[in-house]
Amino acid sequence: MSSVPPRSRWSVIVSYSLLVAVTQLLWVTFTPITKASADYWDVSIDAVGWLSQIFPLAYVVLALPFGYWADRSFKGSLTIGALLTGIGAIVRVFHGYEFSLVGQILISVGQPLVLNGVNKLAAQYIAPERRPLSIAIGSASLFVGIMVSTVSSPFLMRDLGMNSILEAQACISVCAVLLFLFALLRARPDYMEEMTASPAPIRDLWSRGWVKQYSFLLFLGFGLFVTLTTWLEVLSTEHGFTGEQVGFALGAMTLAGIVGAAFIPEWAIPGLRGRGVLCASLAVSAVMLITLFASSSFWLFAALLALSGCLLLANLPIILSSAETQAPSGSAGTVTAVLLLFGNLGGIVLTLGVQFMLGSRIAAIGFLIVAVAVTVPVALRFPSLSGNPPRDHVS
Repeated sequence: MSSVPPRSRWSVIVSYSLLVAVTQLLWVTFTPITKASADYWDVSIDAVGWLSQIFPLAYVVLALPFGYWADRSFKGSLTIGALLTGIGAIVRVFHGYEFSLVGQILISVGQPLVLNGVNKLAAQYIAPERRPLSIAIGSASLFVGIMVSTVSSPFLMRDLGMNSILEAQACISVCAVLLFLFALLRARPDYMEEMTASPAPIRDLWSRGWVKQYSFLLFLGFGLFVTLTTWLEVLSTEHGFTGEQVGFALGAMTLAGIVGAAFIPEWAIPGLRGRGVLCASLAVSAVMLITLFASSSFWLFAALLALSGCLLLANLPIILSSAETQAPSGSAGTVTAVLLLFGNLGGIVLTLGVQFMLGSRIAAIGFLIVAVAVTVPVALRFPSLSGNPPRDHVS
């Protein structure tokens, strides 16, 4: 067999990445237009907040059973996840808050079925030496969807109204679902052991030290990213930063993160480079938080925030790629579910922790600095992959 898979195999990865981006596009639809949405539907701001808050909650509840389901019936679970995404986007088009809530619930249930597939798709369709690139593409698409929705929703709401947002996103979603299902049905997996092996029990997976280590790293890395996007405006008020400046800084962080997640992992996987990127992300994040605490200039802070985002978001595909080489055959879906579960938990826990400390800006930023510091020893133990290349037929 050629070491480079046929083009049709990459069509699955590309169409999957588009579907992943759509799940995130739909997740944060109402976040940048919360007040305008509340006025449009004549509901409370808290009610609009639930349209996005149900996603991490649903993921925490459903990730593990859906991950195990993915290892038992991969194409079936992916198909259901894709269909729920498309149907949910269509339901939101009907007028009324209730329809948008039902649509978001459907999408939030489908999201873990879709996201849990990033490692398993690579294991089934992509040659081992190219799997880090496949996982990087799937991971970067998460943040592409978030950025597109964050940037486009306010302008569409202002110029064309709510219906334009929901209809445009429904059209994009249906197209993405159809493209992915067509590619999934058309392409035959090349690596059959991942399809035929029985998944390992979750208890057995959790007994492996690297699963706990990687879970903790994603808990902090993804949690810090989510916390900064949620509370940066509040934490930077004493600087005198304007809302426009904070928006620019967050946009730069997300854009840099997309670039980092797409291009750094394939370079970082060999040898100790992955460990170096993980440690560098923590060091830069600590300096960035100290800069925020010390009221430094906006441009210095924005540059550090962008660099932090670039490295933090690159950590996700680096960790997932390393996990792909170590997980037992047939367990890629469950392993991915465990890791992404802890990433989402990190977002919830760190965000709530900062929220409880908002009365003291010093305590809130100090809490994040301590969280970064305690993660450094874990990152220093991240394994080298030199001499342990990705294994063929292993998820």
